[in-house]
Amino acid sequence: MIPPPGQADKDASSATPAAGGRPGGGVKTRLSKIIAAVFLLICLGGALFVHVKYKQFSTYLTERINSTAGQKLGREIRFKRISFSPLKGVIIENVCVSRRPSFKAGEFFCARRTVIRPELRALLKKRVYFAKVSFIDPVFKLRENAGRWDFEDLLALLPKTTQGLYVTWNTGELALENARLEVSMGTSGRDFTFENSNLRLLHYSSSGGNYTAEFEGLLKSAVAGKLLSSGVSFKTSANFDYGGLTSLKGSFEADNASYGAITLAALRADCELFNMRSKTREKNYSARLEAENLYIPGSENSARQTLTKGLELFSAVMGKPVPRIYDIEVQRLKAAFSFRNSAISFKDIKLDSNFINLSADLAFDSAARSVNSRLEAKIGPNGLKLAAIGPLARPEITPALSTTLNGKLTAALKSLNELFFNYIHE
Repeated sequence: MIPPPGQADKDASSATPAAGGRPGGGVKTRLSKIIAAVFLLICLGGALFVHVKYKQFSTYLTERINSTAGQKLGREIRFKRISFSPLKGVIIENVCVSRRPSFKAGEFFCARRTVIRPELRALLKKRVYFAKVSFIDPVFKLRENAGRWDFEDLLALLPKTTQGLYVTWNTGELALENARLEVSMGTSGRDFTFENSNLRLLHYSSSGGNYTAEFEGLLKSAVAGKLLSSGVSFKTSANFDYGGLTSLKGSFEADNASYGAITLAALRADCELFNMRSKTREKNYSARLEAENLYIPGSENSARQTLTKGLELFSAVMGKPVPRIYDIEVQRLKAAFSFRNSAISFKDIKLDSNFINLSADLAFDSAARSVNSRLEAKIGPNGLKLAAIGPLARPEITPALSTTLNGKLTAALKSLNELFFNYIHE
């Protein structure tokens, strides 16, 4: 079929642009390719720059370990090799630090692997700041004798400054993975070990310092010929200014603890401490404690004697003899503590055990020198309800007690007030 006159020319002109495009599309495509190529070159240049800077730091670190550090510390340092990873940083394999003066005296520290990632922005300014330092499978062996620790000489590595370590700390994150910490205290003759431990310490601020820390591990120790063992963990956040610690918030847990035949299923504690370096009335402290399933066998004579002595006052108020106690079993113990505006209080105190069931609140106002407390206790078939309100010198105690018991209880309240108040001010 022959097209009408001029139709063929129109069809040819409509097919002139590239398929799927429009006039000028080829120019834009070439421009996009140029931009992509430039961007790729910039990325490659940046990666190369980072590589060079990290390699320079790796070389610097190798030289320091091989010469300056060992001479400065008066210890020997050895390692298998140092390598560089663009993603991780500097990797040191099988590094060890001896005791003074050499490995003939033993090892102070070893780690299967140490990973150091410097902060690039700091390197550009010729400053040493670490984004992260990790120790994998490290072993620390700390010794104390006559009040001196064998790592004091290592503090020579820290920058010379009158400011505290919390200000000069130059690591954003410090991590210990599967660590073992062996501590021997020659003065007291006590040794303890943390096994399978993990620590993560984060530092957020260069002015003063904001820190968070998480730790977990297995504690083992021999005390008075008996094995102490417990899984322990804690989480905490601390805020410092140039003057020192200003606030602290944290929690602590111990699980499946045992000391000889004494066992404790669980212990939980947490605290919040604010305005720690402020005046007394500005301080704001609070803490909570809870323990479950404590068992002390009757063969532990010292614990049994201490408990019997503590029950004497309750038994005297009730007019009953102190009950005979053999095994000590505590199903639950809990208490909440607070200190605010010079007032110290213990609230929601509860003790459920095979020797006493106790519920109490105890509050002291140290500025006003007054007390406000209540107590309910049940020892076997005998019960007691007691309250003390008013000035510490002569509180109103109900129900009325004999002069002797009234004096003993008043003296006990005064001693507790002084103990708590003095401890907080230390």
